[in-house]
Amino acid sequence: MGTASVSRYTMSQAVPHLVKLFLNPDEVSNRLPVLQLLSDLITAARDSRDNIKSKEGVNIPLSPFKDEVLGVVTVSLKNVGSRRSAIAVVMGMITTEGLMSDEELGFIVHNVNEILGADPQISDDARYSQTYFGLFLVLSMLHSLQ
Repeated sequence: MGTASVSRYTMSQAVPHLVKLFLNPDEVSNRLPVLQLLSDLITAARDSRDNIKSKEGVNIPLSPFKDEVLGVVTVSLKNVGSRRSAIAVVMGMITTEGLMSDEELGFIVHNVNEILGADPQISDDARYSQTYFGLFLVLSMLHSLQ
């Protein structure tokens, strides 16, 4: 994904397909691999967009699909088995400069807080607490830069 047009094309083909696979009830057993692919794709697009930066999100290849991906993340965060992969997707999204609005970042923080409050075992689990700490650290840094 070295150029803007290749990134846009790849995202326009892959993201809707992966979201559709994730939401297909016949593909429930493939949700973790789909989340990992989404995470890898988002990270690759973020890392390759040096030449297509935009504060408005217009030239960010994931922009047209971020609501659908946030929907997938919301579902995934509610399932213990898919939380780690969902957080990897979120981390890729929130570290993509200009992709997320303050409202969207607030939505993510609200969902993560809701999950932590609903399941006390997770907040005591060191594996997840480190991930959530990293998520909040990144959110705090991004918010302070705006």
